[in-house]
Amino acid sequence: MTNCSTRGLLCVLDERGPAEVTALAECLEVHPVTVTKECYDLQSDGHIRQISGGVYNITDEGEEYLRTLSE
Repeated sequence: MTNCSTRGLLCVLDERGPAEVTALAECLEVHPVTVTKECYDLQSDGHIRQISGGVYNITDEGEEYLRTLSE
């Protein structure tokens, strides 16, 4: 995988719960900086939230948004 898709990131957080950027990057096979940027965008939109330094969790809004994304 060469990029970090919104759907992929939200799916991982939905399935596994809170995760660190490094774990998300490993799971999605992308660089941690790529995940950090996507997390920043998703947090700005209210789909995820940072619960501690580098650990993110999906929000209720993120779960609803994930259901609207096609596979």
